[in-house]
Amino acid sequence: MLSDITSRKDIELLLTKFYERAFADDAIGYIFTEVTHLDLNVHLPVIANFWEDMLLGSHNYNGNPVKIHQHIDKLTELNEQHFNRWLMLWQVTIDEYFAGEKATEAKQRAGNIAQIMLVKIAQNRP
Repeated sequence: MLSDITSRKDIELLLTKFYERAFADDAIGYIFTEVTHLDLNVHLPVIANFWEDMLLGSHNYNGNPVKIHQHIDKLTELNEQHFNRWLMLWQVTIDEYFAGEKATEAKQRAGNIAQIMLVKIAQNRP
């Protein structure tokens, strides 16, 4: 039986497994590997802070994810298909490793985040 997301360690596991999938994905992997050249040693602690804030109320994240994604969109256009794929990989990863209230919340919040990002990115285009 799968357990729920209850700690930073759980969030780090989720993110590690998610990014393994995302980096290897045919549809969005290039965004991480070729466009942003994402360094997971740098990114994982930051994004773990974000999700720890979202799910566990830690108040450790100080960034602006909208601005970051608006910048990425200037490098390569981000579209609904990209966010749908990101969301699908996120949900599949959660479902493989976790079950419970926080796992469900993580999926719901990701869906909301994807929709907000799409709107904010579109508003930022010329």
